[in-house]
Amino acid sequence: MFFSDGSSGSSAGADALSTNVVMVFDILLLLGFLVSTASLLTAGLSKRIVRSSQWFIFMGFASFWSIQHLLLVGNQLTPTIPPHAICLVQSSFGYAAPPATAFALLALFLQIFLLLEECLEGTHRMECLYSPTFLWLPFAIYASVFVMALSMGLVQPERVVRDELRITCRLDGGTMLFVEAGLVTFACIVIMVMEGFIIVKIWKNYHRIRLFNSTSREKHFPLSLAIRALIFSLLPILTIIMSIVSMARSFRDEDPSTPEVNIIIASLPLSAGLLFGTQRDILSTWTFWRRGSPACTFDSMEKLPNGQV
Repeated sequence: MFFSDGSSGSSAGADALSTNVVMVFDILLLLGFLVSTASLLTAGLSKRIVRSSQWFIFMGFASFWSIQHLLLVGNQLTPTIPPHAICLVQSSFGYAAPPATAFALLALFLQIFLLLEECLEGTHRMECLYSPTFLWLPFAIYASVFVMALSMGLVQPERVVRDELRITCRLDGGTMLFVEAGLVTFACIVIMVMEGFIIVKIWKNYHRIRLFNSTSREKHFPLSLAIRALIFSLLPILTIIMSIVSMARSFRDEDPSTPEVNIIIASLPLSAGLLFGTQRDILSTWTFWRRGSPACTFDSMEKLPNGQV
């Protein structure tokens, strides 16, 4: 195994393991930042691509996920802990990003669900997605968790430590881990319930949806986006497992960070960028040298109320 330690716990073996994990972690995050940011900028700057506010919010959090985890680059493998200020800020970002991103993904799933309901049942409940309260919920969660972690680290600076693998910083004691894991688990459970409803509805009405998409511009459901979101939603299952493992290790007074958990964390932005940033309208914008590339396709567009994007 790539992450196995053949030195039976020796210091040299531990250092080699840490170096390997840090390298893979940073490379995955850098690739994730490049892909997700390129997708975000392409959709934002191109007049040919239509995306909703929920899509932009989710992809924005995916991009920033990479940035905040890369704050320690250059200080990860040093013998001493990074400067307190950098370590505290990075750990605060680290606790705030997962729940905020999970709720941003939840909002995207809610949009898909309401679009499906509107397409099949003729309901008109999409407007609720654009209320200020709903749009700002992930940001409010992010700010609340960040301030909570930052305050705790300022009041008790001795709790700011670097994990044993030297990848990121964290707050010792487990309190912030429980807050983060609780919010992420709640959002992921709701996502999985909605995922079940979406799968059943698509399964029962697949041919009807295809007919709507081929014959009507009014009743359109972004089937490609739904399939990509359902694939990405497999990661929340891993997230819940990760949360349980981390909390169990914290209860045993062990470092909650493991190589496997960190690699999954680092792969999230790249997964989001590849799944949501490789739809046909975005790819056709990148391949601008090809004449006749489709400006926009209904497989990748999102139907928005009142022309909102």
